[in-house]
Amino acid sequence: MLLSSFDSFSVIERSHHRAISHAVFHSLYQQLQASAKLSPYEFSLIRDALIHLLQNGSFPFFPLSLSTTRRSSALQTDHVIPALRHPSHSVPNWKSLLFAWAENSQEYLIVLSDERVVLFANKRAQERFSLFEGLALEADWEQERLTNWYLEELDLGEKTWYRLFLIRPCTSTLSKATSSDSFSEIHTNSPLYQAQLHTARIAAQSLSNTLLLGETGCGKEVLARAIHSSSSRKDGPFLAVNIAALPRELIASELFGYTEGAFTGAKKGGQPGKFEAANGGTLFLDEIGEMSMELQVLLLRVLEERKVTRLGSHEEKPLDIRVIAATNRSIEDDVRNGLFRADLYYRLNILQIRIPPLRERKEDIAALADEFLQQLHTQYAGGPTGICESAMSILQQHSWPGNIRELRNIVERAFLHAFGESWVTSHHLPSEWQQQYGLQEASGEPLPLLRELERQTIQQAITQAPSISAAAKKLGIARSTLYRKMEELGIG
Repeated sequence: MLLSSFDSFSVIERSHHRAISHAVFHSLYQQLQASAKLSPYEFSLIRDALIHLLQNGSFPFFPLSLSTTRRSSALQTDHVIPALRHPSHSVPNWKSLLFAWAENSQEYLIVLSDERVVLFANKRAQERFSLFEGLALEADWEQERLTNWYLEELDLGEKTWYRLFLIRPCTSTLSKATSSDSFSEIHTNSPLYQAQLHTARIAAQSLSNTLLLGETGCGKEVLARAIHSSSSRKDGPFLAVNIAALPRELIASELFGYTEGAFTGAKKGGQPGKFEAANGGTLFLDEIGEMSMELQVLLLRVLEERKVTRLGSHEEKPLDIRVIAATNRSIEDDVRNGLFRADLYYRLNILQIRIPPLRERKEDIAALADEFLQQLHTQYAGGPTGICESAMSILQQHSWPGNIRELRNIVERAFLHAFGESWVTSHHLPSEWQQQYGLQEASGEPLPLLRELERQTIQQAITQAPSISAAAKKLGIARSTLYRKMEELGIG
């Protein structure tokens, strides 16, 4: 019936449209009834009808009083709609159908008066941009609230006292050269990691889901934050959820939220989940491989439909979200072994980034260790400012099963042990490392000639000078450099 009525719309004469008075239209506006959900094809027909009616001047918008509701049944009228009928069909309630489209559409729709007063905002626009009928928008509202969005005005064909807009997200064009302050904070000299960062920059400029693969402690969340901060969603929230850290029975309520009374102990009034909280931004799901098969089904549905339903509710809430997932497991093997759903894997794995472990990028160890040391020096307003060659040699030889997190912890431990000194030496590292990665000088092998001459020169300066500072001044080097040379050459 609905589609047949639309088909007959083209034969209704324009003069009949103009016969609908403003008073009759206002009466229809106050008597809207809830409509069933419509198909996308019916939505498109309704939208075309909206433009047609507005262009023909027979569909003015009237702002609602804030003290009444859109669907109030208390307001009645004796006006009768002129008989605009097809021989075999009654005229559809255009206003109800258009309102149903606005409320169920996945688009953000608003109507503004010439004075920038909100005359209408559909539910999706109200929730996303905190709009309500009667709100007067400031002149800089677009610049402050729509930094990653733009207003698309629909052409009504003639000058009216109201304007119809769709609010759409900005989409960035991909480019070969993409600069980003967030990615510049990730330092690497590894060609292997640099290639992966190139993919990460592509991910930042896209709207697609991304899967990060890497061992524990290799910096997956740091990279996820860089992708978010370099994307069009950077002004939206970034929420990180570690699936492995949540009790299995609480994962669903944490991710999807719940209503009051959904289960024993549920909060009064319910609680939104992480998906709702991250709406408009990025949700980072770490250790996604630890999710049970039952929850994988729910996650897949949310990603496909872009809607979330709280536990204990039947209401679907629309989502505007980007998901970055990560795991330290071999997820391809899990898919083959039936431990991870293949359809969910394909949905998450649009862009894949493999972060190499620290043992495969040893060219980054020295720079990372020095960066951590400087951060600690700033934090404590003192302490050593450098790492001697013997200590750095041990750091380079270690296999780093804990990756960057382990390196950060070792540097902090050494820093605290060496707090009263200028340099971190091998003696400040774990004692078992000194035995495992012992220096060649400690084995009693002779030093090269130049090193022996350097040692003799330094020993002589120290013997003749009244203090270490005087010896450093005599040698023409900094005091900290002299300490490092003494440690390297075994001068007590």
